[in-house]
Order: sequence, then C-alpha cells, then structure tokens
Amino acid sequence: MIEVLGLGGVLAQPGGRTLRAARAPGTAVARAWTWDAADRWSRVWWPQGVALGEHHGAPVALVSWFAQERRGIRRGARVSVVDLRDARRPRYRHVLLVAIGADGALETVPIHAGGIAWLPGADGGLLYAAATFGGIREFRLADLARAHGPFEHGLVLPQSAELIAQGERHERLRYSFVSAVEGARELVAGEYRPDDRGRIARLRVGEEHAEIVDVVTPGIAAMQGVALRDGMWSVSSGNGPNARGDLWHGPRDALVRRAGALPPGPEDLALDARGRLWGASEFPRKRWLYELGLRDD
Repeated sequence: MIEVLGLGGVLAQPGGRTLRAARAPGTAVARAWTWDAADRWSRVWWPQGVALGEHHGAPVALVSWFAQERRGIRRGARVSVVDLRDARRPRYRHVLLVAIGADGALETVPIHAGGIAWLPGADGGLLYAAATFGGIREFRLADLARAHGPFEHGLVLPQSAELIAQGERHERLRYSFVSAVEGARELVAGEYRPDDRGRIARLRVGEEHAEIVDVVTPGIAAMQGVALRDGMWSVSSGNGPNARGDLWHGPRDALVRRAGALPPGPEDLALDARGRLWGASEFPRKRWLYELGLRDD
C-alpha cells in the first residue's frame, strides 16, 4: 500500500538527513557538500547520477545511487531528494525506485542509474534514469509516495515507462549516463568505456520511446557524464579512486581537457537553472555533491 505525496509532499516532510559543507578537491569546484556518515562510508550504496531543478521556486537536487549486491540481496537503485533552500545544511531523503508488478506488488528496479535527467513539467515533471543495455527508465515525480511495507527508506518512486530507443545503428548503445537538454524534450546519453571509443547520443523523447537523432565519438576514455547547453558540451572522465577527475568543455568537435578539475571518482554532470554545472563523486569517504565554477557559456 502506498500514499502518494508528490515532490512537494516529500520536500515538506520534517526531519531527514543533512548534507554538510565540505572542501572537495578539483580546480573547478566552487562549493561542495558531503553526505552523512552512513552514506559517506557505505560500500553498498554508490552515488551515480545528478539532476538539478526547481519546485515552486525552491532549488532541488536529485542524486541517484545503485546498490552493490551483498549476500545475494539486490536492493536496486534509489534517488536522494535534496532540498537546497538552506545551502548551509541541505536536507535530503532517500527514495527507492520501484516497479509495480503484475500482481500489484512493488519490486525494486535493478538498474545502475549511472545518470539521471530531469525534464520539468506539471507536478514535478519527469525523471529519466540510465539503465545500461536496458535503455532509459521513466518516472513521474508526481508519483513519489510513502510505502507501507518492508522498504529500506519508506519512500518510493514507481516506474512509469521503459523507453525503447529508435534509430540505433551498428553496436547497441550502452546507457551509462544521461542528462536533459535545456528548453527541449531531448536528452543526451553516453557510454562508459575504459578506452576512448565511448559514444554520446542525442535523443528526442516521446511517449514510451526515444529517438536517437545524433551520435558522436569524442575520443575520451572513461567518460562518466555529459551536459549540453547552447551548443557547448561538458564531459566528465575519471582516473580512479586516488586521482582527480578531468572535465572536458567546449563545442562538440573541439572539447578542451581541464585535467584535475573534478574530485576523484566523478560521475554524472547536470546543469542548474543558472547554467552552472554540478556533479557527484562515488568513492567511499570521497563522496561529494558539488557545484562547479565553470559556467556553461
């Protein structure tokens, strides 16, 4: 049994966990926060995707996490809803991503959620999550709910659709990360590969499908995230748990590497309403939600 709250209802809930301001390495980092101790140290839950938006004027960040299997238990994926109205101590709550089974029971969604994209709209809009070779999953933020049952976080977000990509050619695209294109019903998605053959695709979103309209191979190894605004591209890439990540920025065919601009373990990228880039890092004890000083213009 679930009680629908919507995004506004989740933000209005008292209490929750708290992010604290922190200093994060990376030459492009303007400000950063770290999670509470349990989330900062967890070796089960790993931060991945990030998306920025507003709800009735209030700034909100969404951060996805995937759970590594432990003792045969698969916990699926979750999203942290971060209320940024108090930038000194933002509050957040975890929400489990679920699907409604044929019998009406809630089931975890076993995806990596390596990137997420938020398209604004009525009652919160739509959230898209990268599902590796399973395409992209869609969730309506208006469906955020309190679940009564054996759920780890008490809050759930039911899946509304699985997007089937059209227009794929040659090798099937691996959906490792995804972000929204400002002012359009479009997404950009890309694939992580340890070599430099990873691709980035631009997709037009429709009802329960996404059409690939462009694909590029930028020649960047270990890509982790992408953002696009006004023809300017930003790509994050990682160098392992002990070295700072890199940020690539510029026109699609002339990306310039900014070595060491990001913390170790950079993941997804996203743009906020001001055009500022945000990101999240994944490794235990080195987990930050951060805003970059580089404007995407």
